[in-house]
Amino acid sequence: MTRSGPRRTRLRNKLAATLVLFFSAALCALGGAGAEHQYVTVPSRPLTLKDCIALALDESPALEASRLDVTSATEEARAARGEALPSLTGRGTYQLFSGSPVNKFAIVNTTTGLAINPSNRRPTTDNGIDLGSVEVYSAHLSYPLFRDGSILGFNTAPAEASKLALRRNLAWTAKLRREDVIARITDAYITTVSAVNRASYAARRVTLLKKQVDITEEQQKQGLMLPIDLKLARNQYAGAQTLSTILRQQAVAGKIQLARALGFDNTDELKLSNQLPEPPAPPSAAELLGPLINEHPSLQAQKAKIDEAREDYRLQRFRLYPSVNLDGSAVHIDDFGDNGAEVYTGAINVDVPIFDFGAQMSTTRARLAKYQAERARLGAVKDDVTSEIVGIYQSIYVLSQNILTLQEEVAKADRDVQVTNSQQQQGIAPPLTAIEKELHLIAKRDNLDGLEVRRLMLYAALQKAAGGAWKWTQ
Repeated sequence: MTRSGPRRTRLRNKLAATLVLFFSAALCALGGAGAEHQYVTVPSRPLTLKDCIALALDESPALEASRLDVTSATEEARAARGEALPSLTGRGTYQLFSGSPVNKFAIVNTTTGLAINPSNRRPTTDNGIDLGSVEVYSAHLSYPLFRDGSILGFNTAPAEASKLALRRNLAWTAKLRREDVIARITDAYITTVSAVNRASYAARRVTLLKKQVDITEEQQKQGLMLPIDLKLARNQYAGAQTLSTILRQQAVAGKIQLARALGFDNTDELKLSNQLPEPPAPPSAAELLGPLINEHPSLQAQKAKIDEAREDYRLQRFRLYPSVNLDGSAVHIDDFGDNGAEVYTGAINVDVPIFDFGAQMSTTRARLAKYQAERARLGAVKDDVTSEIVGIYQSIYVLSQNILTLQEEVAKADRDVQVTNSQQQQGIAPPLTAIEKELHLIAKRDNLDGLEVRRLMLYAALQKAAGGAWKWTQ
């Protein structure tokens, strides 16, 4: 069979055009892969808790890694499906050879007893070829008809289903990491703002204790106070100074943590609002522990693990069955002249596993045991989630009771301060009494603020434990 030069040229042009289109599509796909990421604009005003959470979710490397893990699992699932579909490969070679035909199926047609002289392409009398050249084009088709549970590639085979289950697992795990980032930023924001706000109490306490030291020292000189009283006043003053320093350092440390998490170069660029969010009413326990708990990311991730383990078991079980594969090939050989030939072959291959000393059976039983273990672990995960939510509920209840009690004590201490100030203006109450009453009020208010901050942090922990089913920070 002959092939003309223009025909070969058209074939090569079509091949080049196909390659150009393929690489163009691949570049477009790669270019659009990163277009899903959206950046959050930093507001010019002081940042609230919601602003910090939005920036943290945009800057978190853990969430970025989770998104890439999901993308990787998606591509692996596509690759697993592609392996169950027909594959076509092509090959082109240029060969130089010399020698003589070894049988009647020689590549280059030669007359018996003659050979081609490559210089003048005339037959020679010896039965051989001094130097010959050919071009070979081949294509190979492979189609798995039945392999590893795939039937002609029409169904979702266990290998693909396992990757899809892994993708669901990673997607739900990404939601858990998102809630973890929110809880971490919430704790850092509340702690930092609380330390800044409590610094005013500490500064006022230092001022009052300094006055107390001065008055006590003067009265000690007059013999109205004992040396132990002056020593006690000075120790209280030193402790107040230490507490004030600790609060300032805590605020600085919190700002450093937030600046790094939010993507700021230094803490001077980070401006935080000094208003803490209002404590919301917690949801009912029946709401979180009822039907919503079945949608918890931890449970959904575990269900995805169960599906993945089941598909891995099915995959190993199908490998005990015979596999059927369709192979076909087409080869064209040309000697750059009028001589050319094509060879077409087709075959159906059946692979039957016969004996492997029980290796495949042991692997199948191992996958079955893992699948059963993941199913049993689902109940344990649900118990852990329920226990964590109930424990946080109990802590919020106890803390709310303490806050109510402390609010009454703050009201009484405030009333005592007002009465003492009124008596001092009338010249009835001594100065130290007024200072002690105000110090008592500051201590109660400081304790009350600390409990309220702790309750806010428990709300953040409750949102994380609920898997984001209940939200109060967004």
